[in-house]
Amino acid sequence: MPVLRTPAFLPLLASTLGLFRHPRRGLSDPALLPRIERALAGATLDPAWLAAYRGSVGLSDGARLPPLALQLAAAPLHMAILGDAQFPFRALGLVHLSQRVIQTRAMAPHAPFDLRACSADARWEKRGMSFGLVTEAWCEGECVWRGETRALAPGKSLAPAPAPAAGATDDRDAARPACDEVLHVPEATGRRYAAIAGDLNPIHQHALLARLFGFRRAIVHGTWTLARALALAELPGRPAFTLEAHFRRPVELPSDIRVRAWSGAGAETGNPSGRPRRLMVSEPHTGKTCIDILLAESA
Repeated sequence: MPVLRTPAFLPLLASTLGLFRHPRRGLSDPALLPRIERALAGATLDPAWLAAYRGSVGLSDGARLPPLALQLAAAPLHMAILGDAQFPFRALGLVHLSQRVIQTRAMAPHAPFDLRACSADARWEKRGMSFGLVTEAWCEGECVWRGETRALAPGKSLAPAPAPAAGATDDRDAARPACDEVLHVPEATGRRYAAIAGDLNPIHQHALLARLFGFRRAIVHGTWTLARALALAELPGRPAFTLEAHFRRPVELPSDIRVRAWSGAGAETGNPSGRPRRLMVSEPHTGKTCIDILLAESA
């Protein structure tokens, strides 16, 4: 039975270098994206790895898996897809645009599961072409967790000009948030989380390395910021939920972030027909949004 844990350095280095083994010429048409699949049957999570992950995002021990743990555990499958000879985009430079998670029931931390991942649904964006990475965890013949990652390959775009934004109003600032916390994110956070994730991307390691890729400072992973915000707001509170997160700007290291969460109508009583909960991660001094999150929980 495979046990998912942080990979040893040399195999990790080999898989990272494998991302550069084949030429990546991009796509002229989103419809040409090949469906590349990888799978792992009968897997379990290493308890030490899971404890390290929980600690990194501010979670204590629990009877069920954290909402984003399987997204991180599936990293070897994602690396294999990005390193496949048919994959058209360079892995270095990809930008995480959004993350969707659908969970139908809780999974016990020790439960075995089958993990499947595939590439899907390329589309033009304003700054290039994006693609999806779909990850599913199956337990006892049922898909109990599904993650949908959208990443951008920057470059020339044939996307049509965006329509003018509608004048929609947002009443979050008028309402008192149920959670409003400012959190300091130390400079070492990126390296610590990268070690757990098995990620050697230099933009998360040190400012000197990040500057080589156009960043002022090192940045922390978007999935860390998302998981930390959820932990701080003690969400999700129910085992079945749908989570939508849009990454607006990176969190530099070191820095402070402000986490706010608003309870939708009916959320306090568990009314599944009430308004979803909203969360926002922003820069406390400028007010600029880093992540905008929508969470709908089921009874």
